[in-house]
Amino acid sequence: MNKSTKLIAVVVALAASYPAASWFTGKQVEAKLTESNDQSKSSPYVKVVKQDYKRGVFSSVQETTLELTLANFPGVKKPEMPAPEAAEAPADGTPPADVAVAVEEEKPAKPLQIHFINYIQHGPLPGFKGFGAASIKTELVLDAESKAQLAKIFGNATPLEITSRLTYTGGGRVSISSPAFNTVMEKENDKVAWQGLTMEVGFSKDYKDINLYMSAPGLTVDSQDGKSFKLGAISVKADMNLAYPATNLYLGKTDSSIASINFTDSSKEKKSFNLEQLKLTTDATMKDDLFDAVAKFGVSKFVFEQQEFTDFHYDYGVRRLHAQSLAKLSTAYSKAAGDPEKMVALKAIWDEVAPVVLQKDPEFFLERLSVMTADGEAKLTGSAKLAGATAADFNNPMLMISKIQSNLDVTVTEALVAKLSGASQKDPEMQKAAADAINQQVSAFVERGYINKNGKLLSSKLEWKQGALTVNGKPFSR
Repeated sequence: MNKSTKLIAVVVALAASYPAASWFTGKQVEAKLTESNDQSKSSPYVKVVKQDYKRGVFSSVQETTLELTLANFPGVKKPEMPAPEAAEAPADGTPPADVAVAVEEEKPAKPLQIHFINYIQHGPLPGFKGFGAASIKTELVLDAESKAQLAKIFGNATPLEITSRLTYTGGGRVSISSPAFNTVMEKENDKVAWQGLTMEVGFSKDYKDINLYMSAPGLTVDSQDGKSFKLGAISVKADMNLAYPATNLYLGKTDSSIASINFTDSSKEKKSFNLEQLKLTTDATMKDDLFDAVAKFGVSKFVFEQQEFTDFHYDYGVRRLHAQSLAKLSTAYSKAAGDPEKMVALKAIWDEVAPVVLQKDPEFFLERLSVMTADGEAKLTGSAKLAGATAADFNNPMLMISKIQSNLDVTVTEALVAKLSGASQKDPEMQKAAADAINQQVSAFVERGYINKNGKLLSSKLEWKQGALTVNGKPFSR
């Protein structure tokens, strides 16, 4: 057999085996996608209302309808309807009209439903555009009215594009994008300019590793009455890994930023404000089965009511949390949220893990809370921890108080203290009186050693230990 004949034989063999490989891959992809929907059924916020999966040899179509029960989200309260005022019944005995209206208003709102279709190309060469288990294009199905409203904003462009690629190792990547647009809102005639959005989410098998990148260049809204809102470029990056299998406790770093937020009102200048370079970073780590996390929020410049603040920082975190106990609690809470019976059962889980958590002396720390003003800097640092506490101490508040150890370092300028003391007073004489009163109090505390004075800078160290408060090492008493 010559080389040409061998090559032809290989090509024929591959061509003959490809349909079988594609069919087998399609079966695996179907199991993966329907597994995702099965997991959503266990969520208190999402319910699969309808699903239809039609699998072919080289491609498949999955149609799904999800129902979001937003009322179950933590912190979301059901609106309280005011009691209807008593109304005099008509002579014919029919119910008063206002009572009928009140009953109608109390009807619960319909749950939000999301209908989408996945168009799936099977591997090994999905759509003959690269190697992988599958490529998926997701289409959101909208009603005619919603389509018409979006067409006014996006024109012929697709408002939201979602594509995914799945690998044979169980991971994949999802790409989401929304195009830029310029439009004028119908009712208010506000001019809106949106510069688009792109997002990439990568994940490994069982979501053990997740990385995310999102970018939105900005948004501008100009109203006819002289108001303008501008949102600068937004960026989000995250690289996380699962601490333990079958939990929702992730380790890793996130980095988010907003270039600027600006609001101006030509008729009321005092209501205008401007923020520049907002940043939020988080870092969660684990060592020797102990979880540490720190969050850092900062703003480089903030102008409000013609007052300028710079270098604002709020950096805080936790140390020495028993990671396995934390994972167990957080996973149980996420499954129980919205279910009163399961929320009650969380107490039993806490009673189980509390002894281990408290043995590690968990600590909250304030790395810094600081801001720079025209009158100087204000800065706080400190920490608080439970030392030697046990689960039984929670039943006795006095015992728990004695196990708390905390400290707080305060640094501030005299000018800023005087200004803050009279900030609530509008009358100049009242402002002066408030400033004089606080200055007298500061002087008294300096004499007693509770406040250290270095030039125009004031500082103090507060410590709570064994149920007693000391200031600069001295027992505090007024």
